[in-house]
Amino acid sequence: MATLTHNNKYPCAFDLRLLEWERYSSKKENSEVKTVPLGEPYTLWVKYRMALRVGDTALYQSSKETTFVLEDIGRLIEHLLQLASGSKDKLAFDPIEPDFGLVIHRLTKSSASVTVSSAAEIRAGELTNATNQSAAPSNLFDVEVWIDYPNQADRFYGGYGPGLYFFVEALDIEQFASQLQAELN
Repeated sequence: MATLTHNNKYPCAFDLRLLEWERYSSKKENSEVKTVPLGEPYTLWVKYRMALRVGDTALYQSSKETTFVLEDIGRLIEHLLQLASGSKDKLAFDPIEPDFGLVIHRLTKSSASVTVSSAAEIRAGELTNATNQSAAPSNLFDVEVWIDYPNQADRFYGGYGPGLYFFVEALDIEQFASQLQAELN
């Protein structure tokens, strides 16, 4: 399982657990879905489950398996590693099957130094009254993740549902990407 979280003091977490790969036969006479263990080549879809947690409490757990297109996972891993390395400052990710959304952006030293009461202003992109007005990048990232609950329940795309807003560091993002990659190998 891959988990995006920061620390135990404020233990918010987004879990992705890859289960098995699906592939569709290229033969027209046999187009049934075949499931195979993770790691077998030439697969197109990966079944997964997800959860949003605060501490030991699950705010949301998938009630059903859903699927990633294999290229989605590769794209997500690539963008996560770019964030962690500093070559990118923002990530906005929705898989082709939009069961969840993930937005991560690097905070400036100024926005990272403001009090928690200003968090909504930071999310809205409004100026805060922070004394440190530095635009230099910090090692902190805002994470917004939400579940498209109507799609999970009824396959109705575009709805909103439960979500979490928390912060992570570059090392946390790198670890999440590595965990996702390890599940694919």
